[in-house]
Amino acid sequence: MNKLKTGDELFDEAKKQIEEIQAPGELEPRLRRALESVPVRKKKRPPFLLTAAAAIFLLGIVTFQYDALAYYGKKLLGFDELSSGTLNELNEKGYGQVIEKDAVLSDGTKLTINGAMADENQFVLYYTMSNDNGLRSDADLSPARITGLFTNSTAESGTSQVNDHGTELKGILSFEPVSPFSNDLTLHFSEQMKNGSIKESALTFPYYPNKALQTSLKKPIRKTLRVDKGHITFRSIKASPTMTIIEGKLDVENFDRADFALGGIELKADGKNVPLTGGGSSTSLFGTSFDIRYDALPETVETLTLVMKTFTGYEPLNRKIPLSEADKPQTLAGEKELSLKNLAKTSRGIELTVATDEDVMLEGVSLTDHQGRSVPLETTVNMHKNGKGMKERTLIFNTTAKAESLFIEGMHYLKTYDERIEIDVK
Repeated sequence: MNKLKTGDELFDEAKKQIEEIQAPGELEPRLRRALESVPVRKKKRPPFLLTAAAAIFLLGIVTFQYDALAYYGKKLLGFDELSSGTLNELNEKGYGQVIEKDAVLSDGTKLTINGAMADENQFVLYYTMSNDNGLRSDADLSPARITGLFTNSTAESGTSQVNDHGTELKGILSFEPVSPFSNDLTLHFSEQMKNGSIKESALTFPYYPNKALQTSLKKPIRKTLRVDKGHITFRSIKASPTMTIIEGKLDVENFDRADFALGGIELKADGKNVPLTGGGSSTSLFGTSFDIRYDALPETVETLTLVMKTFTGYEPLNRKIPLSEADKPQTLAGEKELSLKNLAKTSRGIELTVATDEDVMLEGVSLTDHQGRSVPLETTVNMHKNGKGMKERTLIFNTTAKAESLFIEGMHYLKTYDERIEIDVK
């Protein structure tokens, strides 16, 4: 188990990093000439700690920007088949940091951290696991996290591939971005032992923050769009060489009633779609935040547009559909359809199988029996796609009475909004 560092130890590490920072050679004569041209005047001195902090901050900015722009590294070999597009292009240009740090795991497997690629949006780790006697079937680093000075980053995605002999695995893990003050990082992962127990392991490796790739665009958006059950606010965009992230806040009552509603939000650069790579949301006491991830922007961009093509919508229906019309598809709203497939009486009650468009979720469903009594939906089972691309599920109602009709109060679905936000890139 790793020993937690005290505040004094963290301070000593930061102090050591600051002492090792070197400003560009031309910085000192420029500052000297500027100071000599300014007339001397007395001025109230700020507190020492404030002065020191400002100096450290300035030096940090100058050093990171200067070194990162001048850096050109080496290609990380053997990972071409694991990734495509942007990461491969950056690797071909030599923007990866070669690390080559090894450790031997409990079963004799050799773990090698081959290299990394970092920017303000993510930290990408390239690694190899090898064992001449064959890798375990569960050989993997997930779940994993990376720690360091002011850093505690969790893995967000990853991919790996094992060779034909089962003796070598190549993998790529994407983590949350790490601190620019971390010169040493530690990878934390779990090993499963022969007796079934889990061992927490760690491997520390060097990191060079001054070789991180620089962000190309960082801008506030601060635009809000209305939807049927609330609104969505786009706060900012941050484009780096590896990806582009849109962040914002949600106040949408039925946001989770459609699968990945954020996927209907497009980013267009000069009229062309920037490929969507992922996204997600999280809820806290302060509301629901979201991020949408796209590929990196082109090197030159004249116009940048967010298009909310589709998003979660709601349509009140208050429809009563006679079960005698089981063979006739029912139009719910727009182009959305409902088909009644099968009605049966079982030990669980009345079971009715229905099919709808994949993005449709029904609300306020009940069954009306021959005496006009309403029986609410008990549960839904056997949800799957049928051969026609429709979503089928079986609705179960706790009754044995003869059913006459199906009542639907409303439906949640992916609604076409086609709302646009222009982002200033100048």
